[in-house]
Amino acid sequence: MTNDNSNRFDLGRRPVLSGLAGVLATGAVGTAAASGDDHHAGADDTTQDEPADQPPEAVPDEFENDIEILNYALTLEYLEAVFYTRGLRNIDESALEQQFEGRGPIQDQVVNRLRVVRDHEITHAEVLGQTVESLGGEPAQSPEFDFGTAVQDPAEFIATAAMLEDIGVSAYAGAAPYIDTFELVPPALSIHSVEARHASFLRELNGEIGFPEAFDDPRSRSEVLELASGFIVE
Repeated sequence: MTNDNSNRFDLGRRPVLSGLAGVLATGAVGTAAASGDDHHAGADDTTQDEPADQPPEAVPDEFENDIEILNYALTLEYLEAVFYTRGLRNIDESALEQQFEGRGPIQDQVVNRLRVVRDHEITHAEVLGQTVESLGGEPAQSPEFDFGTAVQDPAEFIATAAMLEDIGVSAYAGAAPYIDTFELVPPALSIHSVEARHASFLRELNGEIGFPEAFDDPRSRSEVLELASGFIVE
């Protein structure tokens, strides 16, 4: 995909509804650079003296129903979709490519690959919104986002993208076990696996190992909201 969808999905100025979007707008935690996402800092965190990784336990259930879970996921997809849309619109292609000089085909392919990621996030948001409506609910609208220089500086853009993808993967892992409607589970897991592919790709672009551990830890809703709220304009 090489087309620019910047006009298709820049939702940064749509109104914030009550519910999840309102919760996201509280308790900002600062910029991506200060996110404190220590668990996924990279492969060097683990030494041979430490015990082998163990499968994680489930996080607390902080949802009332499936519509709330879907709107939670929808708001996170808005976050990612708007982030990629703005970054790819604002940052010159050659500046992005320059970040990967000497890395072979990656340098030539990185912009188009990031456009594919952007388009995936847009599609995820559209499908989740349609699913909420099909269940008789009202889709959450996008909050107004402020990404600061992360959508202007190439290196910061890549680092923030890697962090956001890791947050998204952990969010789906934390929420999916509490989906009550069986028919919703396969689509949710298919989005989760694609988000994991995004996360691995962005981590590698950011100079980290894309798969640092044998098991990924889920995050609870409150943990995810604490991290994501740093990009919300109150």
